[in-house]
Amino acid sequence: MRTTPNEQHGRDLPAERSVWNVDVTAPAIVLGSRQTESELDLVACANANVEIVRRRSGGGMVFLAPGKQMWLDVVIPKNDRLWIDDVGRASWWLGDVWLAAIESLAPSKKLSAEVHRENLAVGEYGDLVCFSGVGPGEVMGFDAQGLRSKMVGISQRRTQEAARFQCTVYLEWGRELSRQFCQLLSDPNAARAGIDSNLEHSVMPLSQIVADLSATDVLAAFMAQIARV
Repeated sequence: MRTTPNEQHGRDLPAERSVWNVDVTAPAIVLGSRQTESELDLVACANANVEIVRRRSGGGMVFLAPGKQMWLDVVIPKNDRLWIDDVGRASWWLGDVWLAAIESLAPSKKLSAEVHRENLAVGEYGDLVCFSGVGPGEVMGFDAQGLRSKMVGISQRRTQEAARFQCTVYLEWGRELSRQFCQLLSDPNAARAGIDSNLEHSVMPLSQIVADLSATDVLAAFMAQIARV
């Protein structure tokens, strides 16, 4: 589905098991439900034609750009066998699906990664930026030095009928995107530089694992794995 982030976040999805592949047509910053626009430089956002969107789930903000990430909305109705009442455990199975999908994309490479099965850990900047912290069900990769970086971010929105998991996996991430994002934040001082440095190391894009992966490749791998659960 090609759409804007604002349109997708405002769309009420049916309470049935489904996967929505969202291909954004414009760059955007998606704020968590408790965040405000005061955390952004609104003039810089307007000048860069970056849409500002609010999601209905908590957590830190996410930067989206056309072609740079895979965004999937996964819906599980309450009567589904995958439904888990415990919010803290509800996305563990989805993290397992994502990890299996990523491993299938690089069958000849030993991937050092895990699904986070602990409580939310925000760290220094996780309250502000999603990929600086880690929550239950999210997939974390380890580099050669053993440092963890987030591969898959998952936010969860629940109603009486269903759970909607919004998943983001960066196909590409690097210094350019990190700085582009940080220039849109309201804080012009050293804190912004600290976030920039943190994001360079806290995001693990799929390009670090397999070169030249397309969104189509990732979607096919994910769908193959979710069909098994």
